[in-house]
Amino acid sequence: PGSGTITCLVAVKLVSQLLKSEDNSSAISRSLYSAIMGALSYSVVLVIVFSVVLPSFTSSELPRGHGEELGKHRDPEGHIPVLHDVPSPLDFWEKYASIRKPVLLKGVAKNFPAFSLWTDEYLLQNYGELKVKLEAKVEKDSYPVGEKGLAQDTIKNFLKTYKNQDKYIVSQLPDPMSKEVLVLPCVRCGSFKNRALEANLWLSSGGTKSLLHKDADNAFNCLLNGTKDWILIDPEHEGKVPMAEEAVSEYGGFSLINVDHVNLQRYPDFAKVPWWYANITAGDCLWLPYSYLHQVRSYGTKNMAVSVLFSRLKEFDNTGCDNAKPEYTPLSEADMVWTYDGVASQTMGNTDPFELNETLLSWCEENGGKMINAATVMEELKLMQAMEEDDDPEEIVVHDEDILEEISHKVMMILNPTGEDTASCDRLSQLTVKELKAVAEVMSSDPANTEEYEYKHFTPKEVSDVIISAYDADTDRLELAVFIQEYQQSLHGSEKIAKEVFEVLDPENKGYADKSDIEAGLNQVMALFTPRQMEDPSGIQWEYVKREDEMFHRDMEPPMQSHSGSEEQADYTHGEL
Repeated sequence: PGSGTITCLVAVKLVSQLLKSEDNSSAISRSLYSAIMGALSYSVVLVIVFSVVLPSFTSSELPRGHGEELGKHRDPEGHIPVLHDVPSPLDFWEKYASIRKPVLLKGVAKNFPAFSLWTDEYLLQNYGELKVKLEAKVEKDSYPVGEKGLAQDTIKNFLKTYKNQDKYIVSQLPDPMSKEVLVLPCVRCGSFKNRALEANLWLSSGGTKSLLHKDADNAFNCLLNGTKDWILIDPEHEGKVPMAEEAVSEYGGFSLINVDHVNLQRYPDFAKVPWWYANITAGDCLWLPYSYLHQVRSYGTKNMAVSVLFSRLKEFDNTGCDNAKPEYTPLSEADMVWTYDGVASQTMGNTDPFELNETLLSWCEENGGKMINAATVMEELKLMQAMEEDDDPEEIVVHDEDILEEISHKVMMILNPTGEDTASCDRLSQLTVKELKAVAEVMSSDPANTEEYEYKHFTPKEVSDVIISAYDADTDRLELAVFIQEYQQSLHGSEKIAKEVFEVLDPENKGYADKSDIEAGLNQVMALFTPRQMEDPSGIQWEYVKREDEMFHRDMEPPMQSHSGSEEQADYTHGEL
């Protein structure tokens, strides 16, 4: 910066002397002199501002960790507590679960049969035909295609492809596998015993990366292969964390922060957020309290974990805990609320029916303490939608009102199977777990849990564009093979759904469809891809923020430089946190 300024000043002096040596009475000379002097003086100012003032300003004003990986904004508070033995049920409740404090239990999952049994060969031989859900290794990046469709695969096909493809099993654990997973003794008596909600399976070739998010329920997450690094943030600091719209509800949700390049100019309050970390190795189990913000990265050529979710308990009844033997129990023997046979649709992420019952009873109390009807349910769903979008309850803008109305009537049919549009508060207090699960299915089921998810993921226009592109006007034919290829290349959809679509266009199974076939079947195809589902404001918001963050990251990158020698790559290994 100093040399640039001096160069400009020398140039000004030289030009000044040169012009003064000529006939300065000339108007042209005087104009030229003034113009050059003005331009060079302006250049001096620019050089000083951009070379000296701005760099010193930005280097001193940018907060620590701006544009860097999550966790670089300040030093961690430390590692979460570590235990080498499973605590007693009462100690576990009083010291950890009741106060929502995470804890790492070292080596306890080495007691699981799955820890030694679940090699790829064993899984392929014993569970290969079971169906699982897929995600990309980077959360919300994309949905991979599996043997059963978009985001749906068999364990057999996954094991053949996961080493060299962007695939990650994030799935409900199929029931046949549950006999080889154990429930820890500290949650096998008292209030916890009958409040196990669901079990999940996580399997990849490492390199996975989650968003910063929070889960609706408590969980024990047990690692069987590889290593994982967790960043954890206490819920009391959530007010300083930018959350997607759905996350203003009390429990689950995700943050809008880009975990690779945290924009602290956009989110300055986040710089004040303290965080803890956990380094997990194979055989460890981490207790994660509900609504505890966390971000996870995995390592290893094979990274596999199982998790068991538990209700958000407010009180603990230790009945039976005093005499209970501290034994590990097969998950298959636990009375889990949501199970999955490995064949049909999953129920992953469905609402806790016990919490749902409390919600229904609160609606009834708010409605005068006597009964509710479809109109009551409808109004409460509207209010929930407004809360999720942070709207003024007095000025609610309702989205998908027809879907909300349909849900309301389906709920009332479960609450009162006689067909009457009322259900008393007494009736709600006596609902069975089976009935509550049916209500939860109506109110909170995830489209990605089914093989039909692909129909909800692509738009009718996207599919019609594929049909038009694959159709050969010269021969008046839409060939099956050509359509499948175009569908997979353009939409990254599955061969399975492509064939199902083609069957509609070619009901006679000729192997091709002509123009008249397409015209006859196109409306039916479009109807398949017209979903009856709620808008996802958080997803829309995430895509918008992601695009802005990509622009921010490009602006942060230094210019490319050519030089000889090998570049040192940043190597973030397990445990560095």
